Amino acid sequence: MVDHLDYDFVKLEKKWQDAWEKNKIFVVNDNLKDKKKFYVLDMFPYPSAAGLHMGHAFVFTIGDIFARFKRLQGFNVLYPIGYDSLGLPAENAAIKVGEHPDDYTKKSIVNFMVQQKAMGWSYDWSRVLKTSDPEFYRWDQWIFLQMLKEGVAYRKKASVNYCVKCDTVLANEQVVDGKCWRHEDTSVTIKPLEQWFLNTTKYADELLDGLDDLDWPENAKILQRNWIGKSHGSEITFLINDNPWKIFTTRPDTLFGVTFIVVSAQHPELMSLVTKEQKMVVDKFLKKITSVSEKDSAVLDKEGVFTGSYAIHPLTMEKVPVWAGNFVLPDYGSGMVMAVPAHDQRDYVFAKKYDIPIKPVIIREHNESFSYVMGVDENLLKKFGAEIVERTNDGAFKIKIPFDRLEDYKKLIIDNMKPGFWNEFSTTNGFSFIFKHKNGKIEEFELSEKTNNIIDKYGMTFNNESPKSTPENVYSWLAKNDYYKDLLVHTDNGNLVNSGEFDGLNSVDAKVKITKHLEKLKLGKSVVNFKLRDWLVSRQRYWGTPIPVVYCSKCGIVPVPESQLPVVLPKVVKFGKGNPLLTNDEWINTSCPKCGSPAKRETDTMDTFANSSWYFLRYCDPHNVKKIFAKKLVDYWCPVDSYIGGPEHICMHLIYSRFYTKFLRDIGLINFSEPAKKYFTQGLILASDGDKMSKSKGNVVEPLDNIRKFGADSLRFFLMSVASLDKGFAWDDKEINGVSKFIRRIFNHYSVPVKNDSSVLLDKLNKAILDVQGFYDSFDYRKATIVLRELFGVMESDGSSSDSRAKFLQ
Repeated sequence: MVDHLDYDFVKLEKKWQDAWEKNKIFVVNDNLKDKKKFYVLDMFPYPSAAGLHMGHAFVFTIGDIFARFKRLQGFNVLYPIGYDSLGLPAENAAIKVGEHPDDYTKKSIVNFMVQQKAMGWSYDWSRVLKTSDPEFYRWDQWIFLQMLKEGVAYRKKASVNYCVKCDTVLANEQVVDGKCWRHEDTSVTIKPLEQWFLNTTKYADELLDGLDDLDWPENAKILQRNWIGKSHGSEITFLINDNPWKIFTTRPDTLFGVTFIVVSAQHPELMSLVTKEQKMVVDKFLKKITSVSEKDSAVLDKEGVFTGSYAIHPLTMEKVPVWAGNFVLPDYGSGMVMAVPAHDQRDYVFAKKYDIPIKPVIIREHNESFSYVMGVDENLLKKFGAEIVERTNDGAFKIKIPFDRLEDYKKLIIDNMKPGFWNEFSTTNGFSFIFKHKNGKIEEFELSEKTNNIIDKYGMTFNNESPKSTPENVYSWLAKNDYYKDLLVHTDNGNLVNSGEFDGLNSVDAKVKITKHLEKLKLGKSVVNFKLRDWLVSRQRYWGTPIPVVYCSKCGIVPVPESQLPVVLPKVVKFGKGNPLLTNDEWINTSCPKCGSPAKRETDTMDTFANSSWYFLRYCDPHNVKKIFAKKLVDYWCPVDSYIGGPEHICMHLIYSRFYTKFLRDIGLINFSEPAKKYFTQGLILASDGDKMSKSKGNVVEPLDNIRKFGADSLRFFLMSVASLDKGFAWDDKEINGVSKFIRRIFNHYSVPVKNDSSVLLDKLNKAILDVQGFYDSFDYRKATIVLRELFGVMESDGSSSDSRAKFLQ
């Protein structure tokens, strides 16, 4: 073994990187007829000034190895790179350091390129895209115009986070504990604005059904299915102030249990429901709402305020109070929910907080009767065979009785309960009551709407209390007893009670029958609903794709003609308060393309996810100035064969990209329906202490530092060998040092004189070739590194031929 050679990895790696670039080794030809195509794509990065972090090094090495492997298999491989260079992070970072976002971004991209080339990744650098390049976002605007033509892009009012001190709209990420990210002393408020949306829900069914045919990790499909959230239910009409309001529910069987309605505090029509008497308290409540984020609404304390209005229950005609709440999303269903506190945990918490009645209408299916017994001797209960669950301090008993012995139990109670007491017990369809008056008279009742008031009256008088002028719902006071609560306050199916003509039906049948009854009354119907909502693409920020419309006092909203694209961001703007685009009057003021009258440009820009929803298509024809791309080139390369990226992008970027693909298919630009056949999600690299790497924690490991110390080959091999790629790992300097020594051994071995391969080596080599191919195809690179280490051990001990050495390097 030779161990004295100087392995100058800096010199060697630079030599080959320069050669690859000079000779354009990785520049790919389109439409090679003698080779099958293969499109490998890494999610393109946001180019921060800090440059690459170890997460970039990890994921891009995965893609690079796969692209090289496919080339070795004889494929014509497209492996491009670009930069997701528009968006809020770049704008905020630039403002922080006092630079213009355009200058900041250009410098950051140059820095990224230098570091990416140092890693030796085999990108086709002739196809580099930058979303901040007007020649790229021109086509963002072109797609938007096609969506406008097709009715997929539209405008409506929606709530946004707003900072009064900044005089600007804030993204959800810029709201920290209800305060503006720039200054902790300013609470964020909610402001309704007219904004642009894309009709993603038009494709909801197709987005859901298409998942079945994708070669994606099952957990990714589950996340998307949950995000799309298809649910079957009923749309029920409640009258509020004589106006119909439609409410979606998946539980029409609980309709009789509605005790209040909640409208989203962000609903654009909320104030039409607020009475004069309640306006002040509602305004005060709205000032407390500090985020429009769905994630925040899920964890915030459930708060609300009475609007002063009442809804009319469609079947009972009762008046139901309407509240405004911070936990109802304005764009899910109608932005209003029917609250059934007995059968929804969120509603229950809210009702308890604000002392709203709870009306059980589903009795949980149970195998035996529950009873809270007073006035009966314990020995008699034991002799009867009742299961005594608990003895209370006041001498009562919580018992269970088999259903088939209820008639015997009733006789026991009638014969032995002391006068002046009553007993209730659960049945399969509700509750029965036996009252024994002081004179010994027995009265029995099945609890129902007809018997509710008399049972409530007797309950009060037997307790030596005066009956209330308005009788209480008996099921509500039964639910206050902890022993009965789980039977009556729950989210399960069961048998209906307190539900008029539908009493006794099981939940499944009741859903159908109640909905059909509502349909006859023209007060409801069966519908399918989705959690997926239309995509709000407006951003009141500078560093994004300008939305290509103008506003004319005569013509209204007018699309910018395609011949006038791109609408380029003005360089001269002021950053500070408000939307920077509003500070350039020369840019804003224009003429109407339709009538020539003075008009104003739209100052909203597009969500950065719009840029990344179709970028994979532009890689196929990145320099086309006449069209978004040549169809024949996209038909050749697409869809992407293997897409590699983080799990955090499953539910936004990938949903939007799938939506864009289906839209572009529908207007005839492409002939496929999904952006990527296969999707691989990589794990996360943690700091050595197991924490997430963060600059604020000072635990970030820089790729360039390790390249300088150990070389790109050592870093790449180390990243792929530590753990399964989808799991990630904690960084360990000692292990990369060991990998560096292994790479040096390989380098030194190639200076040892060649010799004939032993039979052991040949067998090992042939098996390794088969195994490694399988491991590469399944992204199981760690196992491939183990096989390569074992193979090299035999080469090192037995010697090797030039042929086996060449195959090993491949």
